Amino acid sequence: MDLADALLPISEADIESAYLAAPRLGIDDAKTTFSFQLLEKTADGTKVVCQILFHTDTGEAILEKELERWLCDNKRLLGRSGRSRVACRVKFYVRRNLRGQGFAYYISMKEEELFRRWGAKEIHTTAMDDGRWAWTRPRFGYSIPVAEFQLLQQRYIEWQRETLAAAIIKASTMTEFPREFLLSAVGSVTLFKSL
Repeated sequence: MDLADALLPISEADIESAYLAAPRLGIDDAKTTFSFQLLEKTADGTKVVCQILFHTDTGEAILEKELERWLCDNKRLLGRSGRSRVACRVKFYVRRNLRGQGFAYYISMKEEELFRRWGAKEIHTTAMDDGRWAWTRPRFGYSIPVAEFQLLQQRYIEWQRETLAAAIIKASTMTEFPREFLLSAVGSVTLFKSL
């Protein structure tokens, strides 16, 4: 299998166009670079690894590391049983001085359209660092697998005891976990979004 076959019904050009044309965010499309790698016979089937670097119109890098996305053609689903095409958001570290300008939201919306066209049934991400708070907000539309939520709920109860909370509260949804808990007591959060 070659890269073109693994990407069907989309193409490298479709991927590139999904990440371009964000002038209002100060991105210089001429300085955006892409690299693709095809990995066959992985635990998730055939995997296309896409890495992207963005720069501002002044030449400043927008990300701390390359943005990395995986398109896996046979990955286990997190929101239901079975395996299918899944897009994975792997690395997305916007430089601190450029955060809060809508870049993450803009890119995530453009990607979702692209991932749907490719045929992905879900998007997976492991939220780390500041993403433990950001990606769990309702605007991004992620869910948490039931088993992961139960583990997080137990850790939240322990954290409240450790911090001598006046009353122990159980969160009924992922959005009810406080920011300080997610950023101080949790290493990562596995998330998925059904498409």
